Amino acid sequence: MSDSISTLKAKGLPADALAFIESLPDDQGNQLAEAVLAALTTKDNRVEKAMNNALNVVPGPFRRPVKKMLFG
Repeated sequence: MSDSISTLKAKGLPADALAFIESLPDDQGNQLAEAVLAALTTKDNRVEKAMNNALNVVPGPFRRPVKKMLFG
């Protein structure tokens, strides 16, 4: 099992998706796993950017408490 597939397992990818990736030949499975990881990273970055943009409408002194209340 490749590092990419192990990372996807750790990130909580659904079992059926993991089973599909693992059913592929090694090179194709690794390539797909790397593509999925790249997509997840891009999504995470975009969500983080969107959260920060949303917080820009909150006055400066209140940003940290509001971020903590909304996002933990």
